[in-house]
Amino acid sequence: MLGMWQESIRSNQAALSAAKGYVHALDFMVYAYLQLAQDVEAKREVERSMELQKTQGALGTANPTGAVLVGYTALSAIPARYAIERGAWAEAARLQPLRSTPVADSITYFARAMGCVRSGDLAAARKNIEQLQQIEESLLHVKDEYWAQQVQIQRNAAAAWVAHGEGKKEAALKLMRTAVELEDGSEKHVAMENLLWPMRELLGDLLLEVNEPALALREYEASLQSARNRYRGFYGAAKAAQGSRDLEKARTYYEKLVALCSNADTQRPELAEAKRYLARK
Repeated sequence: MLGMWQESIRSNQAALSAAKGYVHALDFMVYAYLQLAQDVEAKREVERSMELQKTQGALGTANPTGAVLVGYTALSAIPARYAIERGAWAEAARLQPLRSTPVADSITYFARAMGCVRSGDLAAARKNIEQLQQIEESLLHVKDEYWAQQVQIQRNAAAAWVAHGEGKKEAALKLMRTAVELEDGSEKHVAMENLLWPMRELLGDLLLEVNEPALALREYEASLQSARNRYRGFYGAAKAAQGSRDLEKARTYYEKLVALCSNADTQRPELAEAKRYLARK
């Protein structure tokens, strides 16, 4: 992703003008709005996607490429993004799978698992990880190795955070690094070219949680090279730099976050924190 969020919004609005049911374009718009902290606009598109769920049978014809899977993954990704990008963990934990395709449902189970574990409900997180395991095995059974690996990435990441919740630092970091390595070695697919959550950024989040800010900063900065201008990436890098006593770099990333959200329609806590930090002398 190039991180050109306003351009992405405009181009996908044009695509939707030509094909009103093109839910893949809606997914990109929601993602872009969320990076800009324009949550009111994002919510409007989430509601629009919910209306499109009622016409799932026509997704192939609504998509200019004719690819049905793209529509299903987008419909699952949109509400998952809306919860994750805002750090609304309880909301993520309540997401319901659409029961459309295993690939699309895995997106929901991953978001649910992360929502549960970040809300402190490890038992519920494990149940969602079990669902991911079943989907992975079913995909392997039909020799769909690509999507089985994508689910494996999700499963490892969620399991890493459960291990962290259990106080197993080394196991957690090993699982999370495995997820990163698998994602780094995997090609993107048109059905999820806009990944739900960069694994390297999520590794940075975990490193911050285990009080390794210098290592976290390295991962955030590496993630921002490929997943550019991400709200959570800038915030994570700022927090990691702050924890590493690199105050100049912390200020730089907080400035980037505030500039990114210059037209925000929501006052998120991370943005308020960035403004407080920058207000210091």
